[in-house]
Amino acid sequence: MPSTPMTADALLSVRDLRVTFRLPQAEIRAVDGVSFDLNRGEVLGIVGESGSGKSQILFALMGLLAGNGRTAGEAMFGGRNLLALSPRELDRVRGSEMSIVFQDPMTALNPYKRVGDQLAEGLIVHRGLSRDAAWKEAVAMLDRVRIPDPVARAKAYPHQFSGGMRQRVMIAMALLMKPAILLADEPTTALDVTIQAQVLDLIAELARETGTAVILVTHDLGVVARACDRVLVLYGGQVMEEAAIDTLFDRPRHPYTQGLLEAMPRLEGEETARLGTIPGTPSARRGPGCPFAPRCDRSIAICSQEAPMLLTNGSHRIACHVEGADAAA
Repeated sequence: MPSTPMTADALLSVRDLRVTFRLPQAEIRAVDGVSFDLNRGEVLGIVGESGSGKSQILFALMGLLAGNGRTAGEAMFGGRNLLALSPRELDRVRGSEMSIVFQDPMTALNPYKRVGDQLAEGLIVHRGLSRDAAWKEAVAMLDRVRIPDPVARAKAYPHQFSGGMRQRVMIAMALLMKPAILLADEPTTALDVTIQAQVLDLIAELARETGTAVILVTHDLGVVARACDRVLVLYGGQVMEEAAIDTLFDRPRHPYTQGLLEAMPRLEGEETARLGTIPGTPSARRGPGCPFAPRCDRSIAICSQEAPMLLTNGSHRIACHVEGADAAA
């Protein structure tokens, strides 16, 4: 697929990102030529089934891949290619300029350290604050993410918090340094629906206040609809479709996107209506054609023989032999 031209005012420009993992018997392509821009103050959603490569994009940007992982391509941020930085250079970026909220806050937080100390650590390391000054800012941020009695809670340990409160701590930690970019890796997966909504609203609100751009990874289109301005639909490590959120929900073009939307529960309509399903299961094996072709009920001969180009029509991009012709018009 051809690279997308870089947008002049983009905060982050990712071009032809590839992530591979070397196994004893084979090499797995987890991300296969993904390109996108992230603009200032924007919330960009990346959606797809488990195994589509969503989280690996975030880990590649942060330099947090497993030891057998390798990256190629470019991720330009502040005049630097994040993929080419040394570990020491990445340490200066992580936390201060770019932060991440992990999927499971219980394993992301240190169970042996008080919450306040974990929040204060970044301020001490990156901004050179004294422990007392850093502690005060940590308490203030806990209050900002609406944790009750923040002075007392800063002295507590992670196991003394509920799942929703631990995720708020992770958001506080990520935003404490006022990063330009916040990466959120399925931050609401383990939370109930009410707490999910609160966490999403909190991320969006604090991002607006601080001007932070957000990349939100999820498999839940309901989360995307609530929180995002624009969305990438990923399958098999490749972008199938990209559009503004209203466009994607009103006029989805790719058969995979349409299948995901048909599988969403709806309140309106007949109570007996069955949810749509996508036949088959994702596979790590890649042929020469479209990765979704083996599961697509609209597949034609060329779909299994040749990878579709990612064609652009305004701000809408689609990679599909069947539907993509109109996008180039």
